[in-house]
Amino acid sequence: MTGDRMMLDGSRPFQERVRHLRDAWFRDGRGRAFLVTGRALFAVYCWSLNYKIHDPMTPAYDADLAEFVAASYELNGGSVGWTAMLNRREVCSTCHDWYRLENLGICTGCMRYTCYGCGDHERCVGELL
Repeated sequence: MTGDRMMLDGSRPFQERVRHLRDAWFRDGRGRAFLVTGRALFAVYCWSLNYKIHDPMTPAYDADLAEFVAASYELNGGSVGWTAMLNRREVCSTCHDWYRLENLGICTGCMRYTCYGCGDHERCVGELL
């Protein structure tokens, strides 16, 4: 199972999925198979920014996790790739309006894009990033 498929499978809590991928990536010799792209990268990278896992001065800092997220980010083109991703248009899964990705959030439970006007999903335990 690839990193994207593992990340998009909402059967486990989000943080558990991310840490499981980090561990699998290290076991695999830091190969590409367990890095994330697309929707999975958007979720992981937004989560990492929200929880400041890149900042060694915060309690959430995890060097291995920060390395995994950075490797996924670089695989997707670094800052140029991230900017291109944010400029892409996607649909809100609730109201079905189109937005640039930079104007959407993603639910850590069901992994659906959601505009901030629609907010959290009714029965989903996920967090909107």
